[in-house]
Amino acid sequence: MKKIRSVLGILLILLSIAGLFFWEWKGRDAILTEQVLVAKEEIKKGTVVNGSMFEVKGVPKSNLLSGALAPADLDLIQGKAASQLIAENDQIIPDYFRDNEFRLKREESIFVIKPDWISMRSSALRRGDVVDIYGTNGLGLLGTFRVAYVKDEAEREVKNAGGDSGKNTGADLLERTDGTSAIDHIEIITTYQEYEKLAGSVGGADGATPAALIIVQRGEAD
Repeated sequence: MKKIRSVLGILLILLSIAGLFFWEWKGRDAILTEQVLVAKEEIKKGTVVNGSMFEVKGVPKSNLLSGALAPADLDLIQGKAASQLIAENDQIIPDYFRDNEFRLKREESIFVIKPDWISMRSSALRRGDVVDIYGTNGLGLLGTFRVAYVKDEAEREVKNAGGDSGKNTGADLLERTDGTSAIDHIEIITTYQEYEKLAGSVGGADGATPAALIIVQRGEAD
């Protein structure tokens, strides 16, 4: 009997050690934390996101943001655009994202704004920008368009120089201090009817109304 008690005592000690080990290894996280999506890297406003930009981390339940997304919710934001700057390791909630507007509708296509049509444009123009286009000679606002491409004379895309060269969409306008080359022309997303209006206003259609285009980027500050 004494021997059985000794064996049982040893088993209880081993079980206690195993239980403590399991609590520290898995139990604490399982009970006190929640597995959620966090940003693996800094995500700039306007960036179209994909799964590689996120990872799963355990966050103490007391620190969870309302609406924080679980790993199974990744599809809810896949392909959307960030509506604000998201810092590395930030928890992810749906309000941080909006639908990606950078796409062609059925009636839209891509049209070139020729360099000799342009009276004024910023050297900071980049793919994905939203621009207001005005006509000189009192024509006023001709329309608001999204820029599909910004090209140099060799038809190469003009991007932000340096580390952000591949992340043009949504980058702060005032941070675009240098480009990979000089802008020659831009291409916008619009309908044929709207493009005809632009072309006609600069004499592109019949030369009847010679004017030029002023291309103004929309700022994002309140």
